[in-house]
Amino acid sequence: MTEDKRLRNFFRKNLWIIILLCLSIQGIVLGCWGFSRHDCNFSNNLYDTFRLFFLNVSNDELGTSWQLQWAKWLIFAAFLWATFRLFFEIIAPQFFKELKIRAFYRNHIVVYGLNKITINLTEKFGNEKIVVFAEETNKYAETLKTKGVKLLVGDTSDKGFLQKAKIEKASQFYAVNDDDKKNVEVAQTVFSVLKKAKKAKKLKCFILIKDRELKTILEETALFKREKDFFEGILFNICEMGIKYGISMNIDKILPEITDAAPEILLVGLTEKTEVTLLNLAHCLTMQRENFKFTIVEEDLDKIRLFEKKYAYLKDFAEIKFAKKIEIEQQFSVIFVCCNKQKDAIKQAVEIFYLFGEKAPNILVLCDEMDVFGKILNDELEKKKIFPINLFGQIADYVFELDKHIENRAKDAHDFWNEKYNANKKEWDTLTGHFKQSNRNQILDKYLKIYIVRGKKFEDFKNCAIFSDNEKETLAIMEHRRWMLEKYENGWIVGTRNDEFKRHDCLVQWNELSEEQKSKDKEVIDLMINLLNNQSK
Repeated sequence: MTEDKRLRNFFRKNLWIIILLCLSIQGIVLGCWGFSRHDCNFSNNLYDTFRLFFLNVSNDELGTSWQLQWAKWLIFAAFLWATFRLFFEIIAPQFFKELKIRAFYRNHIVVYGLNKITINLTEKFGNEKIVVFAEETNKYAETLKTKGVKLLVGDTSDKGFLQKAKIEKASQFYAVNDDDKKNVEVAQTVFSVLKKAKKAKKLKCFILIKDRELKTILEETALFKREKDFFEGILFNICEMGIKYGISMNIDKILPEITDAAPEILLVGLTEKTEVTLLNLAHCLTMQRENFKFTIVEEDLDKIRLFEKKYAYLKDFAEIKFAKKIEIEQQFSVIFVCCNKQKDAIKQAVEIFYLFGEKAPNILVLCDEMDVFGKILNDELEKKKIFPINLFGQIADYVFELDKHIENRAKDAHDFWNEKYNANKKEWDTLTGHFKQSNRNQILDKYLKIYIVRGKKFEDFKNCAIFSDNEKETLAIMEHRRWMLEKYENGWIVGTRNDEFKRHDCLVQWNELSEEQKSKDKEVIDLMINLLNNQSK
């Protein structure tokens, strides 16, 4: 932050105190000056001047002195200003906030929850009108005030309280409380309010669910499965979506430009971040169709057993081994530090850098958000080839506004399949949340595929894309493997296709697919090539 901006923020935050001091100081100076004409004793003059603050001086005592007349009105103005602020800021702030929201707020953003995610949101949306409502204030309340955000405190289960935020006129709603249950409850209340509202506009509702398995179940409920005319519920998980988007946007730091040999990827710590990273990279192949190799550093045998039981299917996609400590003799392509706490993750990343010395590869730190340590150390970390992936930041870039490039390409992909197989034609708005996200995931994975085959990021690709038949088939195999992992993660199993019961007969390895099904995966690659070529024009 520049010095000018810091100064402006200070004046904006303390404007009312500055005005009060200016009026009071001028009044005191003029008062002491005026009274000194009658009495040379400074303490008496100061006492008489302070009596003006309590409106305890008669006009006869002031006489005709212009200094005292000005002092009277300046001090009276200071008294009124202090009274005004006392009333509006302390006695009745909530009432006037609600009045201002009702009178002036349209197409605004409403946020439920008061935490670090909320702060990220307010920073992301900048000058947008934002209303934050919560059940109680906390340490983040002051931060919001400096940003001009309206904070309403009350019972969030009360429909009347929601209406104070003018939810029926809002454009976007975010439930980002730390409690999954409360987020869903508030989403249900919002739905009820909008359903009864006579002229409610369609509201995009983003609901944070920290439990990934619970998110998968909730996606099948009536509240979130499909869009309504007035409500679109979008469930998101910070770890799941943040890492998926983070990997796609940072693929040049993860894979070598030419992926001929199978990359050796080191994952430090066995956490949810480790699991999600594996699920987003395990389907990848080299252009010689070799599986990627992963080493997970973890000493807790119970964690390892639980992981192996839960993700038994991963053995068909990648080579995964466990180690109790980091083997510095082995050369790794990239290292992911997957600790839950950012401070611990950064410390461990620096230790790993010094451990490997000159042989150190890029080290990616998966952290929920960039706290003060990350911001201060940013330049120093980059010198050591340590790159924090801020999951809150990735979510803000993607989920909070559904990145337009990804969203538009996902819709193009859906339209492509509609045109190809129009017997099952479905409009984008009628798709379930699961199938919408599946289209988005397919587009995000193209960032990995194009880098593996050409060593360039998707957005940087400017030349006409021409691939050999062998390259196309290799990429098609990767697409099929990605689709399989996505289905497995969402609870699907092999069987005669039945979307309601999560059965699909294509959940088999590439060589077991019919030529007809293989052609569909190849068509996905043709679509990717078309997108690249259209981008180059």
